[in-house]
Amino acid sequence: MNLHRLVLVLSLFCLSGLASASVLLDRLEASVNASIILRSDITKFKETLKLRAQMDPLFNETTVGTKGESASNSEIVEFLIDEKLIAQEFPVSDAEVEQSINSIQTNNKLDRAGLKSALAEQGFSFEDYFNLIRMSRCKTNLIDRDIRTKVTISDDDVKNFFYNNYSQGAPAAINYHLQLISVSTKSFKTPSAAYDVATSALKQIQGGESFDEVAKRVSDHPSASSGGDLGELTEEQISPEIRGQLKDLAIGKVSALFGGPSSNAYFILKLLDKKSAEGERFEKMKGEIRNHLFASEYQHQLTLWISRQRQNASLHISQDAPK
Repeated sequence: MNLHRLVLVLSLFCLSGLASASVLLDRLEASVNASIILRSDITKFKETLKLRAQMDPLFNETTVGTKGESASNSEIVEFLIDEKLIAQEFPVSDAEVEQSINSIQTNNKLDRAGLKSALAEQGFSFEDYFNLIRMSRCKTNLIDRDIRTKVTISDDDVKNFFYNNYSQGAPAAINYHLQLISVSTKSFKTPSAAYDVATSALKQIQGGESFDEVAKRVSDHPSASSGGDLGELTEEQISPEIRGQLKDLAIGKVSALFGGPSSNAYFILKLLDKKSAEGERFEKMKGEIRNHLFASEYQHQLTLWISRQRQNASLHISQDAPK
């Protein structure tokens, strides 16, 4: 198929030379291993942009997907190179594409003629649709076989995103559920001895030991017997020193060691949860947020995968100025 296209391109150049040396019918923009990308591929990309946005599981998180019609030719070429690498690593046969299309037709109660008619009404050909289904299947195979197991989005990730992006500056008060380890300097001969104990406690937590157990063993705070659990507190109930730590602390995470001789203790803090009067809004948005985080992380993992593939690919991009 690629060799046929290359022969066709060369033929077009020859024909154009016979007719008029100033007429360019097509040109080579890039080559990826055994595949080529032509100027006509860029044109086709622009023509099918809206259809691609509906069908590509990773498109909307990409640079080209974000820019849409304002994306430059060079950005589109880079995107098409990535697609070539994916298609070469996870090829999809015509029979598999037909299977996907038949399933879509069944789910939408359409026959092939009805599907073609619906596409034509939007200005797209069945060939465009067929090729985009193939590419969508290639990317889905990449996700299923290489990326999905590397992506996890926890409930804490969803909450953190909500409070960091939708709740900032909101008038609703936030309640914090906290755990605390306190190592008083007064319990030791020197502040440095207390520091060593607190530092060791933090390393144990970072090494995988539960905050609860370390708190019960090390903390001299009244909450030690309950694993350092302070319960839910409003901002007004929390000391300024601890509030300062909460600004950059994500749900489920443990702070660095803070405090010191001037505070008469060293502290370690864990943020278990956040709650606010915006809880109802969060419940409505959490599904949308989770999908957004999954898509963003999939795109991040895809970028890493593409980077590895490019290092081993035979890749050439035309340096000529666009004509």
